[in-house]
Amino acid sequence: MNLKYYLRKSRDVRWRDYLSFFPMIFALICSPFCAGKYKDVWAVSERPDEARDNGYHFFRYMRKHHPEQPCVYVCDSSCADYIKVKELGEIIQPGSIRHWLIYFRASYLISSQYFAPNGYMVKLIERLRLFRPKHVCLQHGITKDMAEFLLASHRNAEYFIAGAKPEFDFMRENFGYPEGTMQYTGFARFDALHDFTVNPGQILVMPTWRKWLRFRSETHSDAGMDIASSEYVSRWKELLCGEDFIRMIDQYHLNVVFYAHPNMKGRLNPFSIVDKRIRVADPRQEDLQELLKSSAMLITDYSSVFFDIVYMKKPVIFYQFDEEKFRKYHYKQGWFDYKKTSFGSVCYSSGEVITELKQIIDGGFVVSDEYLAEHGKVFPKYDKNNCERIYQLLIGSLKS
Repeated sequence: MNLKYYLRKSRDVRWRDYLSFFPMIFALICSPFCAGKYKDVWAVSERPDEARDNGYHFFRYMRKHHPEQPCVYVCDSSCADYIKVKELGEIIQPGSIRHWLIYFRASYLISSQYFAPNGYMVKLIERLRLFRPKHVCLQHGITKDMAEFLLASHRNAEYFIAGAKPEFDFMRENFGYPEGTMQYTGFARFDALHDFTVNPGQILVMPTWRKWLRFRSETHSDAGMDIASSEYVSRWKELLCGEDFIRMIDQYHLNVVFYAHPNMKGRLNPFSIVDKRIRVADPRQEDLQELLKSSAMLITDYSSVFFDIVYMKKPVIFYQFDEEKFRKYHYKQGWFDYKKTSFGSVCYSSGEVITELKQIIDGGFVVSDEYLAEHGKVFPKYDKNNCERIYQLLIGSLKS
């Protein structure tokens, strides 16, 4: 257990996190009386306020193709996706006593984020080895960097699902998990990325966040925490409100969609950094995967969502104006090298983005042969059987 790491992260704990102690204790007391009800259940989750990621796709697959296996889904009743999940099966309210009961009793806790009635409390009791459930990490995105929080010393996992072959090799060798924990099956949501219709001229812009703009434990004297005056805001605004970018929208009749990172909510108004010609997507009403499928290309910085675009063999531009700071304070580089990939060009200024964007548009959004060759190496399992491979892995483990 890395005590220094957890002491630093304790700065992010909120008072309501401590309150979760009470439903946890009540559920622990009641747990022996619910052994029969929940022992064979597979519990699935992702972010409590949505159902659109690998968790939802796997849950939907299970309910449609393997209804004999009891499954429940953790989703907030106020979530915009609540109705579509409820039509599939049983829903558990996040942080509730039932959520804690299932945490203590389910056969598998399957999540694209982390199956936790409360993240800080769960990590504490698991790191202290007071309880060790069978977590199946479906992941939120392909792990391309050296992400400290995913190391085996920081995370309990029975199985860790990889979406790409180089990712699987890198994590198996460097993240410290026992042999057999890392599994390359492909992501559950990739099953839905084979059939799509592109809206001509639709460009999705989707930056990732920065840890130093969110967590008190990640503040640094040369990084700053004031979002409004940050380089992050000024550089994206420079691009998305710039005359050259707006001129291209008009010239090529582009439909540009800006999808704000979830961490932007409550911290920054996305409308403040884009021109009025750019549409800001509403996460409550629009499914990100559908936007990815309908877009001709993606402009991002470091977000691993670009792998979904690459999976569909579409072009990408990487706008990395703060590369040195990102590598120093966010994630250290892992197996993926932006400068050596054929998937997209790295741009350090808004002018470079404009130049690269013009070339992609004039080229009809067509990717190169080198791109396709690299695609085959990164995604050797390129089919609609990802969910079934995950199911066979889990059911086979229980039977052995």
